[in-house]
Amino acid sequence: MTPDDRSRVDLASWDAAAGSYAAKVGVRSDSFFRRLAPFLDEELGDPVGADVWDVGCGHGWLSGLLSARGANVTGVDGSAELVALARREHPGVTFDVRDLAHDFPVDPDTYDAVVCHMVLMDVPVLDPVFSAVARALRPGGRFIFTILHPAFFRQQPSSPEAQPPWSRKVTGYLRREEWWIESFGGHRHYHRPLEHYVEALSLNGLLVRRLVEPPTLPGHELPEEHWSDYERWFATIPTMLAVSAVREPK
Repeated sequence: MTPDDRSRVDLASWDAAAGSYAAKVGVRSDSFFRRLAPFLDEELGDPVGADVWDVGCGHGWLSGLLSARGANVTGVDGSAELVALARREHPGVTFDVRDLAHDFPVDPDTYDAVVCHMVLMDVPVLDPVFSAVARALRPGGRFIFTILHPAFFRQQPSSPEAQPPWSRKVTGYLRREEWWIESFGGHRHYHRPLEHYVEALSLNGLLVRRLVEPPTLPGHELPEEHWSDYERWFATIPTMLAVSAVREPK
């Protein structure tokens, strides 16, 4: 299957999953949002007046949040169904439909920051995205993105019923793979080792500034003193990775 074929199938999957995805992702209790929020605040700072591009915006929840905090936001996503939801829910934000797996036009030196939350592992090729980000950012602008941690996502953890010491069984890492993930009605996941992301950034003039591995949070929002021993152990193996890269001055 060619990248074009993959992209068409992927976008059809996301169009079909749009309603289910929007119902579950972006709520403040979402553990991925709770892991993103501190890193985003540190890297973006006060967003008032900042020009921000939300790449892979989905149904626009993060675009809407940043807009409400005073940023000038444009969202872009390949799923027409998700963008339609975004436009209905956030009429004050501009949203575009673009296939992120293909080169697409973007005005150069337009944005102070680009955010891309939990998107890149679902895109069959990275270069069109990273190339667009590098063009769109102003010199010194930041590219803030998160992905499922390639070392630990989908690697089977011990059961909560098992006796400690608990572990997560890593069965492979360096080989690039495609996995079918059942969540949200089903979609394709592209496993890549971390070096692949760093190399793609470097080739597009984007230099890694920070790399953070937030602890894996339980589904509830209780303070840590109320966590179980298993939840405390589970938090020590990150399933999300947050990266901040900066566009090199020309």
